Amino acid sequence: MIPTFRNGSLVCSTLLAAGPLLAAPSVTPGFNATDAGFKFDKVDPPALNDAAAKGTFSIIDGDRDRNSADLSALNDGKVPNSADQPQSNFFFAMNTDGGRLGLDLGSLTAVKSIGTYSWHGGGRGPQVYSVYGANGKAKDFNASPTRGTDPRSCGWELIAEVDTRPKSGKGEGQHGVEIANRGGRALGNYQHLLFDIQRTSPDDAHGNTFFSEIDVIDARGPEIERIKPPEKIVKNYKSADGKYRYIIDSSKAPALTEWCEKELLPTIEEWYPKLVEMLPSDGYRAPDVVIFEFRDDMGGTPAYAAGNKISMSAPWFPGQLQREAKGCVVHEMGHVVQNYWRARQTNRNPKPTPGWITEGICDYIRWFLFEPESQGAHVRNVNQARYDASYRVSANFLDWVCTEKDKDLFKKLNAAAREGRYEEKLWKEWTGSTLEELSEGWKKDVEKGKR
Repeated sequence: MIPTFRNGSLVCSTLLAAGPLLAAPSVTPGFNATDAGFKFDKVDPPALNDAAAKGTFSIIDGDRDRNSADLSALNDGKVPNSADQPQSNFFFAMNTDGGRLGLDLGSLTAVKSIGTYSWHGGGRGPQVYSVYGANGKAKDFNASPTRGTDPRSCGWELIAEVDTRPKSGKGEGQHGVEIANRGGRALGNYQHLLFDIQRTSPDDAHGNTFFSEIDVIDARGPEIERIKPPEKIVKNYKSADGKYRYIIDSSKAPALTEWCEKELLPTIEEWYPKLVEMLPSDGYRAPDVVIFEFRDDMGGTPAYAAGNKISMSAPWFPGQLQREAKGCVVHEMGHVVQNYWRARQTNRNPKPTPGWITEGICDYIRWFLFEPESQGAHVRNVNQARYDASYRVSANFLDWVCTEKDKDLFKKLNAAAREGRYEEKLWKEWTGSTLEELSEGWKKDVEKGKR
């Protein structure tokens, strides 16, 4: 009887045995919640030159999800860098209960072990499947048994059943499973493997596992090469006066490490204190630690700030080093200093600050104070000139008001936003003109080509 194992750990590294005569298998739990590389205590990372690398995967039953990578993701020797990368994993379609995958190794192979790897930040992390093996020589052999057909009835042997779901929780994180006999004896001589995969929860339409890699180790094959977890590159810097600390994590963009130290850091050291000075308010202290982290899972977003952390797109920055990279960081440091969420803690009834003001202030600082020579906030389409268009256009409007009415207006605007007391009537109080009147004056200069 082949045993089924249900692991009680969030992420597991599991050793299973095949066959009724073998000693009971050991189950070794491991956990890797965030770091890339599938580094477990007892299960090796995915292989680069295993037998599956030259094999051919096929879908025997079920449908690939439209957001999934193709089957080559299972044996390309590459793994995701973060917990939610659909294009780096294979998974079955939403609203289906998994499916069956076939693997043709190309020739009869003494299979020493089978390794399966998955990673997701939610319920698609655990693995639930049965794996069968066949040499392909049985009279009644069926290489593609669909669901409803017991593989054992058509030339297949059940090798193991795997279930890495935890007793509680969704099982988010990295899962690694190694199927092997104790003592190193081969699982069997197989050319074909069949993975009958179930989704992790019958109640979760999105519960199909994100499979990152499937390995098959040949007992007679070459010495196995393993993927190497990416090196963590995190550097700490203190400002000259000791007031601030800057942490730069370029682990996901190692080629930018030198640029960060030689080019970006001087900009950070000069402009973060300037931003703190530019955007004051009574009783407020800006964060004294700022974290800069490159990420590769941000889609088309170049950068964003959350609290005292700035996330930067590893794919986007290399092409912008001589263009928008530094200005983008200055803009996001502005958000770190703004901290407009603070109004909810200091004001019982905070008034909301429009998004165009939040973004407009940061782009005003960027385009008119940090890099005015770029003219990056010049209004090119007069017909679409609206003071509340946000980002560059709103920055242009704010610069016009600061130039024509009050050079410190953005400081007043910032304080009102941070304290939750922004109201449109404040424009009249500060400048003597309503917001609409200011807008009309600005538009006239835009039409004349002065903005």
